Amino acid sequence: MACWLTMLLLVGTSAFVPLQSRTAARARSSLSSTTVPRTPLTPPKEKTGDPDSKSKTSGGGGNQHQLLLFDDPVNTREYVSRVLCTKVGLGEVEAYDCMMQAHINGVAVVGVYQLETAELYCKLMKDNGLVAAVKPVNDNSKG
Repeated sequence: MACWLTMLLLVGTSAFVPLQSRTAARARSSLSSTTVPRTPLTPPKEKTGDPDSKSKTSGGGGNQHQLLLFDDPVNTREYVSRVLCTKVGLGEVEAYDCMMQAHINGVAVVGVYQLETAELYCKLMKDNGLVAAVKPVNDNSKG
């Protein structure tokens, strides 16, 4: 019993505080020299000339399809933008612009892709509750 009581008295005293304060002091000194990069508050600027941003075709051009987004009264604007960013890979600005175009006009072209890619994105959008469709691109340059 005396051993247990001695343990209790040692724990209750300040015998362990110097160790804690030394550990805390070491942690503070190592953290004070650490710099964390800050992320900007403004959304990233839209890239121009990015080959992956809109057209996902490889030369032939005969297999191009538009991925369409339709406005619906169920999903919030923020949710639609987030789905376009995470599932289709649009940038934040591009996703917001596309969502607003669909909200104002009733329909928006998300992008022009090869058929398989357009169908995949369409399925991902539908699986997340958006109203989407794939439509072939009209190529009027062929006689």
